[in-house]
Amino acid sequence: MNVGGFMEQWFGYAKGATRDNEGFDEQTDAEIAFEPQITLDNGIQIGVDVQLEAQTDGDQIDQQYAWVEGNFGRLEMGSNDSAPYLMAIGLPSAGLGLDSGDAPDWIGAINGLLITTTYNLTAEDDSSEKVNYFTPRFSGFQLGVSYIPELAQDIDAPPNEANGVRDNAFGIGLNYEGSFNDFSIGASAGYMYFGDDDALAGDEPEDYGFGLSLGYGGFTLTGTYNQLDDSSAGDIESFGVALMYETGNLGLSLGYIHGDDDASQADSDAFEFGASYTLGPGVSTHFSFFYVNQDSAFGSDLEGAAAVGGLALSF
Repeated sequence: MNVGGFMEQWFGYAKGATRDNEGFDEQTDAEIAFEPQITLDNGIQIGVDVQLEAQTDGDQIDQQYAWVEGNFGRLEMGSNDSAPYLMAIGLPSAGLGLDSGDAPDWIGAINGLLITTTYNLTAEDDSSEKVNYFTPRFSGFQLGVSYIPELAQDIDAPPNEANGVRDNAFGIGLNYEGSFNDFSIGASAGYMYFGDDDALAGDEPEDYGFGLSLGYGGFTLTGTYNQLDDSSAGDIESFGVALMYETGNLGLSLGYIHGDDDASQADSDAFEFGASYTLGPGVSTHFSFFYVNQDSAFGSDLEGAAAVGGLALSF
């Protein structure tokens, strides 16, 4: 039985898009993971992953799944993220992360779906029960697929194609990892089809995502793109770029994301400066300065900023 997890404690000051969204705040992100596993005589590994939120939460256990891994690859069954999301290249950050959905937690009255290029892959999924399969990595390439019978979490009821829950969703992801002398390269592509239901009107949501990462020495330059079509969140297109530099225990980063909502004609520009310093194994400090400017569907200008620092521990 392996027991691990992480705890992040953040303190900062934020000025949101309205007068009511201004002031100091302290926020927490923490989980405890229980991971029993066994290796059979034939070398096949079998295990479980149960992730318990360390705070009282509406979804107290957000992910729970069993996995089997061997020369054939890795098979997962249960509540976990989809293969395209798990294999996607996101924007690196030495701070809290611009591509992780943290900026809207601090800057109020803004549309967080316009400030991400990878999180939209889970916007309609939310760790639904599914089957994931990942091939072994061949010459740097790996393929992953997901099948989601019902696009909802914690449903143990008979199949029903007219209960307001989308059915038969699936996803596919492909990524590449390689290095040549002092250079490194990573690339990813992903697609999600979020299913259909006889009781739901409208189009069937789809999502496309791409990422490319180039590294040399302590520098990493990354670009990402995502398109979410015909979802409950609207039609959203976003792209981002980030530069990360690491030397010794110090990390610095600059990130930018532009997002457009085609349905409402809203658009967004978001920036992050991040810094980190590793104090010891599993212990680091981080700082982020966020700035977001959004033009809403009604032509009004929404602007906000936040300065946040804190301590991150993993065990």
